[in-house]
Amino acid sequence: MGLNLKETGKSSGGTFEPLPEGRYNVRVEDSSLTTASTGTQMISTQFVVTDGDFKGRKLWNNFTLTAKSLVYLYNFLKAAGSTLIDTEDIAEAEVATAMKGMVASAFVEPTTTNTGNPTNKIGKWGPPLTDGAVSGSANLFQ
Repeated sequence: MGLNLKETGKSSGGTFEPLPEGRYNVRVEDSSLTTASTGTQMISTQFVVTDGDFKGRKLWNNFTLTAKSLVYLYNFLKAAGSTLIDTEDIAEAEVATAMKGMVASAFVEPTTTNTGNPTNKIGKWGPPLTDGAVSGSANLFQ
């Protein structure tokens, strides 16, 4: 049996253009503990937009596990309603595993990488929006 690339193209999620600026409900589709090229541990996450015009689009974020950067992970976990924020001693890998399936809203901004490629910056976490994704809500939860 051969490959059916035509059908694959129909379900590939469309273009890889950055999402328009706004707040989106996202769910952690995958997360894992990895090591950055600098040797710093981080939790690498893949998110999927859960509703609205961009439902199904993927976003990626790395939560660096340094003392200065832990606040970003904490803010995500708090927005997702996780009880992990009350934990005093938990392994990094356990946090990464527990994040799978968590839902929050994220403010997304189009930007470019240091090599000039288009991408999205994701952050400014908030609780999930009850009325779905709200594109263009620049002032919400900032």
